[in-house]
Amino acid sequence: MSSDLSPDRIDSRRFFDAQAAEIVHNYGRGRAIVAIDGAVGALEFGRELVSALERARHTAVLASIDDFVQPTAPGEAARQSSGDYYERRYDYATFRRVLVDPFRLGGSAGFVVAAFDESASRAVEPVWRTAPADAILVVAGPFLARAELRGTFNYTIFLETPARPKNASLDEALDRYTAEAGPRFSATAIVDTTDPDRPRRVFADSC
Repeated sequence: MSSDLSPDRIDSRRFFDAQAAEIVHNYGRGRAIVAIDGAVGALEFGRELVSALERARHTAVLASIDDFVQPTAPGEAARQSSGDYYERRYDYATFRRVLVDPFRLGGSAGFVVAAFDESASRAVEPVWRTAPADAILVVAGPFLARAELRGTFNYTIFLETPARPKNASLDEALDRYTAEAGPRFSATAIVDTTDPDRPRRVFADSC
């Protein structure tokens, strides 16, 4: 490990390397999908995990559930209520059809990691990708343990942090999600990201 890294960075890299080693040990053959369940810092966490998987010489692909939102008119997303956010924000059917299902097929099946650009209020031109037979897809974002996605992920990391999203509707929707889905209790791993530079594995009796 490079001596040029700060102590925080060294600790972070060790954490992600250990997390990647556990995943590869259990899911290193064939295709597997890992969820990073969180509304704050999930994509950044996913990027770090993908880098660690690649350091372990394993192919990894990163996707965000926020690239599979339902199409909206300009400005409509900003007016979404907490109910809208929880019940209608994400296009899970498209997420499965163009990403999850073809990724699991393996072989030469192509998959797409983004379908809708919310900031531009337009569909994304499909970019079809492939991966080798042994590959891991890392999906980051909120609500990944909800009933609609049950059975989608081989391994789920639930991010536990006191930080709250700036979007008030998302913040309220997270409270409903926590009460209804119990993501902490169904996760494979719980990670405390109170200090994003020093993520820490939490071992609960319910894990």
